[in-house]
Amino acid sequence: MGKVSDLYEGAVRTVKMSILLASTIGPPDRWITPIKDALPNEDLKTNIEADDLSKVDVALFAHKVPGVFARLPNLKLIIGLQAGVDSLLADPELPADIPVARAGDLNGDRMIAEYVLLHVLRHHRNMPFFVENQRKGVWEKPEVLEACERRVGIMGMGLIATPCATLLRDIGFQLASWTRTPNSTEGIENFHGTDALSKFLARTEILINVLPVTAETEDILCAKTFSMLPKGANFINIGRGQHVVDADLIEALDTGYLNGATLDVYRQEPLPSEHPFWSHPKITLMPHTARKTRPASIAPQIAENVRRLRAGEPILQLVDREAGY
Repeated sequence: MGKVSDLYEGAVRTVKMSILLASTIGPPDRWITPIKDALPNEDLKTNIEADDLSKVDVALFAHKVPGVFARLPNLKLIIGLQAGVDSLLADPELPADIPVARAGDLNGDRMIAEYVLLHVLRHHRNMPFFVENQRKGVWEKPEVLEACERRVGIMGMGLIATPCATLLRDIGFQLASWTRTPNSTEGIENFHGTDALSKFLARTEILINVLPVTAETEDILCAKTFSMLPKGANFINIGRGQHVVDADLIEALDTGYLNGATLDVYRQEPLPSEHPFWSHPKITLMPHTARKTRPASIAPQIAENVRRLRAGEPILQLVDREAGY
């Protein structure tokens, strides 16, 4: 594979496109070089306060920047740098007529797939139980199942979720997915639509949430849905904290209906020190660390969409605003 800048070979260049790095994940400096390398013939603006933004064609956002859209009269495309675009879509200043695209790797995120595999295996082999028994000095050998005997369910089958699901499938787990619309992935049973949710949950012993946050999915993981899982099920959340009713999760764990939970995302981040999740014995708490966004891996997708914008070709990974993702 050639340099990222090779994406520009054959592209029609009349004038430089103006690209605004409006907000980033982490320090802005780590983004500037990869984006400049990917877009060597364009004008990259990084100083919102001092730069003239009147000719900006494309704006890159990780988080909303109050007041910036009013200064972008020439804007043609918005690219989100995060896996989810819910915070960007929730910005009341977001122009209604400007397309929004994601910048994730089209092959998914390997780091997230590894993370999901790690925690599915932890719950599958009951590692929290053994860690607690080591702490108490207890020697106990419960039944051990093979992967092919374990039913795993994943909520969502988008760009992030699909590599997670196929990796688990290939290891031998009995995989099922639940999606808004029908999904056909080889070796993965699909349940779709609201009416199929209860059947999906009833067959799921380890539940993984990778849904986007929408009006329909907020608070979807609550007392009602937890009760649809088999007794002793485990739960992994890498979607958003807004999917989970915290008190209902704690109740399901305290009563013993759920065996354990691994949480990577929360309604408020950083998680407040007084939150009961911190000290709950059945919760593995992770500080939103399923992946570390790597600018060098995202820059090629940004460059490709800039090329497509110039050439009048369809933009990749366009967000469906009505669906919310």
